[in-house]
Amino acid sequence: MTRSGPLLKDMVRRLVGTPSVSSTQQEFDQSNSDVIHLLANWLEPLGFQIEIIPIKGKAGKSNLIARFGEGSNGLVLSGHSDTVPFDEHLWQSDPFSITEQDDKWHGLGSCDMKSFFAIAIEAAIPFLQGSLARPLIIMATADEESSMCGAKQLIRANVADAGFAIIGEPTDLKPIIRHKGIMMLNLRVEGTSGHSSDPALGNNAIEGMHRAVSELMTYRDELEKTHQDPRFAVSIPT
Repeated sequence: MTRSGPLLKDMVRRLVGTPSVSSTQQEFDQSNSDVIHLLANWLEPLGFQIEIIPIKGKAGKSNLIARFGEGSNGLVLSGHSDTVPFDEHLWQSDPFSITEQDDKWHGLGSCDMKSFFAIAIEAAIPFLQGSLARPLIIMATADEESSMCGAKQLIRANVADAGFAIIGEPTDLKPIIRHKGIMMLNLRVEGTSGHSSDPALGNNAIEGMHRAVSELMTYRDELEKTHQDPRFAVSIPT
Protein backbone atom coordinates (compact mmCIF):
# COMPACT_ATOMS: atom_id res chain seq x y z
CA MET A 1 0.00 0.00 0.00
CA THR A 2 1.32 3.42 -0.96
CA ARG A 3 1.14 5.75 1.98
CA SER A 4 -0.68 8.99 1.27
CA GLY A 5 -1.42 10.34 4.75
CA PRO A 6 0.71 12.07 7.37
CA LEU A 7 3.40 10.35 9.41
CA LEU A 8 2.86 9.48 13.06
CA LYS A 9 4.37 12.59 14.60
CA ASP A 10 2.44 14.87 12.26
CA MET A 11 -0.79 13.03 13.12
CA VAL A 12 -0.14 13.56 16.83
CA ARG A 13 0.69 17.21 16.24
CA ARG A 14 -2.51 17.81 14.29
CA LEU A 15 -4.71 15.93 16.75
CA VAL A 16 -3.30 17.83 19.72
CA GLY A 17 -3.65 21.05 17.76
CA THR A 18 -7.37 20.43 17.22
CA PRO A 19 -9.29 21.51 20.36
CA SER A 20 -11.90 19.07 21.68
CA VAL A 21 -12.35 19.88 25.36
CA SER A 22 -15.35 18.29 27.04
CA SER A 23 -16.74 19.56 30.29
CA THR A 24 -19.93 19.61 32.31
CA GLN A 25 -19.39 23.38 32.51
CA GLN A 26 -20.84 24.86 29.36
CA GLU A 27 -18.29 27.68 29.11
CA PHE A 28 -15.48 25.14 28.64
CA ASP A 29 -17.27 22.50 26.58
CA GLN A 30 -16.32 22.18 22.89
CA SER A 31 -17.29 20.12 19.87
CA ASN A 32 -15.22 17.07 18.97
CA SER A 33 -16.33 17.12 15.33
CA ASP A 34 -13.05 18.47 13.96
CA VAL A 35 -11.10 15.61 15.55
CA ILE A 36 -13.63 13.06 14.28
CA HIS A 37 -13.45 14.38 10.72
CA LEU A 38 -9.65 14.57 10.88
CA LEU A 39 -9.50 10.87 11.75
CA ALA A 40 -12.08 10.03 9.09
CA ASN A 41 -10.07 11.87 6.43
CA TRP A 42 -6.99 9.81 7.30
CA LEU A 43 -8.75 6.45 7.57
CA GLU A 44 -10.99 6.55 4.51
CA PRO A 45 -8.13 6.64 1.95
CA LEU A 46 -6.66 3.59 3.72
CA GLY A 47 -9.77 1.58 2.87
CA PHE A 48 -11.78 1.95 6.07
CA GLN A 49 -15.55 2.26 5.85
CA ILE A 50 -16.42 5.40 7.77
CA GLU A 51 -19.48 5.96 9.93
CA ILE A 52 -19.87 9.22 11.83
CA ILE A 53 -22.67 9.03 14.38
CA PRO A 54 -24.01 12.28 15.89
CA ILE A 55 -24.81 12.08 19.60
CA LYS A 56 -28.50 12.60 20.29
CA GLY A 57 -29.12 15.73 22.33
CA LYS A 58 -25.47 16.82 22.16
CA ALA A 59 -24.89 19.36 19.41
CA GLY A 60 -21.44 19.15 17.87
CA LYS A 61 -20.63 15.77 19.43
CA SER A 62 -20.07 12.63 17.35
CA ASN A 63 -18.68 9.10 17.50
CA LEU A 64 -16.55 7.59 14.75
CA ILE A 65 -16.61 3.95 13.69
CA ALA A 66 -14.05 3.07 11.02
CA ARG A 67 -14.17 -0.53 9.79
CA PHE A 68 -11.69 -2.40 7.60
CA GLY A 69 -12.76 -5.83 6.43
CA GLU A 70 -15.97 -7.82 6.64
CA GLY A 71 -17.51 -10.19 9.13
CA SER A 72 -17.81 -10.14 12.89
CA ASN A 73 -15.85 -11.03 16.01
CA GLY A 74 -13.05 -8.67 15.01
CA LEU A 75 -10.68 -6.37 16.89
CA VAL A 76 -11.67 -2.92 18.13
CA LEU A 77 -9.05 -0.24 18.81
CA SER A 78 -10.97 2.31 20.83
CA GLY A 79 -10.34 5.65 22.46
CA HIS A 80 -11.98 8.95 23.32
CA SER A 81 -11.53 12.02 21.18
CA ASP A 82 -11.93 14.65 23.91
CA THR A 83 -9.63 16.14 26.52
CA VAL A 84 -10.08 17.68 29.94
CA PRO A 85 -10.29 21.48 30.29
CA PHE A 86 -7.06 23.32 30.98
CA ASP A 87 -5.72 26.41 32.72
CA GLU A 88 -3.27 28.02 30.31
CA HIS A 89 -1.60 29.88 33.18
CA LEU A 90 -0.45 26.54 34.62
CA TRP A 91 1.10 25.43 31.33
CA GLN A 92 4.71 26.18 30.47
CA SER A 93 3.96 25.72 26.76
CA ASP A 94 1.07 26.02 24.32
CA PRO A 95 -1.41 23.24 25.23
CA PHE A 96 -2.37 22.87 21.57
CA SER A 97 1.17 22.41 20.29
CA ILE A 98 3.56 19.50 20.69
CA THR A 99 6.62 20.43 22.74
CA GLU A 100 9.51 17.95 22.93
CA GLN A 101 11.46 17.63 26.16
CA ASP A 102 13.52 14.68 27.46
CA ASP A 103 12.27 12.46 24.63
CA LYS A 104 8.66 13.15 25.60
CA TRP A 105 5.94 14.97 23.68
CA HIS A 106 3.95 17.42 25.75
CA GLY A 107 0.56 18.77 24.71
CA LEU A 108 -3.08 18.63 25.79
CA GLY A 109 -4.25 15.08 25.13
CA SER A 110 -0.87 13.84 23.94
CA CYS A 111 -0.99 11.00 26.48
CA ASP A 112 -4.69 10.84 27.32
CA MET A 113 -5.31 9.98 24.63
CA LYS A 114 -5.03 11.48 21.15
CA SER A 115 -1.67 9.89 20.41
CA PHE A 116 -3.35 6.50 20.60
CA PHE A 117 -5.27 7.16 17.40
CA ALA A 118 -2.09 8.04 15.54
CA ILE A 119 -0.40 4.91 16.92
CA ALA A 120 -3.41 2.75 16.00
CA ILE A 121 -3.40 4.02 12.42
CA GLU A 122 0.37 3.59 12.15
CA ALA A 123 0.17 0.04 13.51
CA ALA A 124 -2.71 -0.90 11.21
CA ILE A 125 -1.18 0.24 7.92
CA PRO A 126 1.07 -2.84 7.32
CA PHE A 127 -1.97 -5.13 7.65
CA LEU A 128 -4.18 -3.30 5.16
CA GLN A 129 -2.56 -4.57 1.98
CA GLY A 130 -4.84 -7.59 1.68
CA SER A 131 -8.00 -9.00 3.18
CA LEU A 132 -8.30 -9.69 6.89
CA ALA A 133 -9.77 -12.85 8.39
CA ARG A 134 -11.74 -10.63 10.77
CA PRO A 135 -12.53 -6.93 10.67
CA LEU A 136 -10.43 -4.22 12.28
CA ILE A 137 -12.45 -1.40 13.81
CA ILE A 138 -11.04 1.92 14.99
CA MET A 139 -13.49 3.69 17.22
CA ALA A 140 -13.42 7.24 18.63
CA THR A 141 -15.99 8.36 21.17
CA ALA A 142 -17.14 11.70 22.53
CA ASP A 143 -17.15 13.14 26.05
CA GLU A 144 -15.30 10.46 28.01
CA GLU A 145 -13.98 13.19 30.28
CA SER A 146 -17.45 14.46 31.20
CA SER A 147 -20.85 12.97 30.35
CA MET A 148 -19.73 9.67 28.73
CA CYS A 149 -22.46 10.32 26.15
CA GLY A 150 -20.43 8.78 23.34
CA ALA A 151 -19.86 5.41 25.00
CA LYS A 152 -23.43 5.33 26.31
CA GLN A 153 -24.85 5.81 22.82
CA LEU A 154 -22.63 3.07 21.39
CA ILE A 155 -23.83 0.66 24.08
CA ARG A 156 -27.49 1.49 23.44
CA ALA A 157 -27.03 1.06 19.68
CA ASN A 158 -25.10 -2.22 20.13
CA VAL A 159 -22.78 -1.32 17.24
CA ALA A 160 -19.52 -2.73 18.60
CA ASP A 161 -19.71 -6.18 17.00
CA ALA A 162 -16.28 -7.39 18.04
CA GLY A 163 -14.66 -10.23 19.89
CA PHE A 164 -11.67 -8.30 21.19
CA ALA A 165 -10.91 -4.72 22.16
CA ILE A 166 -7.89 -2.64 23.06
CA ILE A 167 -8.66 0.60 24.88
CA GLY A 168 -5.76 2.98 24.45
CA GLU A 169 -5.90 4.67 27.85
CA PRO A 170 -2.48 5.38 29.41
CA THR A 171 -1.54 2.63 31.88
CA ASP A 172 2.19 3.30 32.39
CA LEU A 173 2.95 0.91 29.50
CA LYS A 174 1.53 -2.05 31.44
CA PRO A 175 -1.23 -4.17 29.88
CA ILE A 176 -4.39 -3.93 31.98
CA ILE A 177 -7.04 -6.59 31.41
CA ARG A 178 -9.82 -5.25 33.60
CA HIS A 179 -11.00 -2.06 35.24
CA LYS A 180 -13.30 -1.31 38.14
CA GLY A 181 -16.58 0.30 37.22
CA ILE A 182 -18.41 3.06 39.01
CA MET A 183 -22.00 3.61 40.06
CA MET A 184 -23.26 6.93 41.41
CA LEU A 185 -26.62 7.59 43.06
CA ASN A 186 -28.21 10.65 44.63
CA LEU A 187 -29.98 10.02 47.93
CA ARG A 188 -32.24 12.73 49.31
CA VAL A 189 -33.92 12.46 52.70
CA GLU A 190 -36.59 15.02 53.57
CA GLY A 191 -37.90 15.59 57.05
CA THR A 192 -40.88 17.43 58.47
CA SER A 193 -40.67 20.17 61.04
CA GLY A 194 -41.57 19.48 64.65
CA HIS A 195 -40.61 20.55 68.13
CA SER A 196 -38.10 19.18 70.60
CA SER A 197 -40.82 18.99 73.24
CA ASP A 198 -42.59 16.31 71.19
CA PRO A 199 -40.33 14.77 68.49
CA ALA A 200 -43.15 12.50 67.33
CA LEU A 201 -44.80 15.53 65.71
CA GLY A 202 -41.91 15.83 63.25
CA ASN A 203 -39.68 13.63 61.15
CA ASN A 204 -35.93 14.02 61.63
CA ALA A 205 -34.11 13.85 58.29
CA ILE A 206 -30.77 13.35 60.04
CA GLU A 207 -32.03 10.17 61.67
CA GLY A 208 -33.41 9.00 58.34
CA MET A 209 -30.08 9.59 56.64
CA HIS A 210 -28.32 7.77 59.48
CA ARG A 211 -30.45 4.68 58.85
CA ALA A 212 -29.84 4.90 55.10
CA VAL A 213 -26.06 5.21 55.49
CA SER A 214 -26.03 2.34 57.97
CA GLU A 215 -27.80 0.13 55.43
CA LEU A 216 -25.30 1.15 52.76
CA MET A 217 -22.40 0.22 55.03
CA THR A 218 -24.00 -3.15 55.71
CA TYR A 219 -24.39 -3.67 51.97
CA ARG A 220 -20.72 -2.73 51.50
CA ASP A 221 -19.73 -5.43 54.00
CA GLU A 222 -21.83 -7.97 52.09
CA LEU A 223 -20.17 -7.03 48.80
CA GLU A 224 -16.73 -7.49 50.33
CA LYS A 225 -17.64 -11.12 51.06
CA THR A 226 -19.24 -11.95 47.72
CA HIS A 227 -17.20 -9.89 45.23
CA GLN A 228 -13.43 -10.28 45.28
CA ASP A 229 -10.83 -10.23 42.53
CA PRO A 230 -7.20 -10.71 43.61
CA ARG A 231 -5.96 -9.24 40.32
CA PHE A 232 -6.76 -5.77 41.66
CA ALA A 233 -4.47 -4.08 44.16
CA VAL A 234 -7.62 -3.55 46.24
CA SER A 235 -9.50 -6.78 45.64
CA ILE A 236 -12.92 -5.70 46.95
CA PRO A 237 -15.51 -3.15 45.77
CA THR A 238 -14.79 0.32 47.07
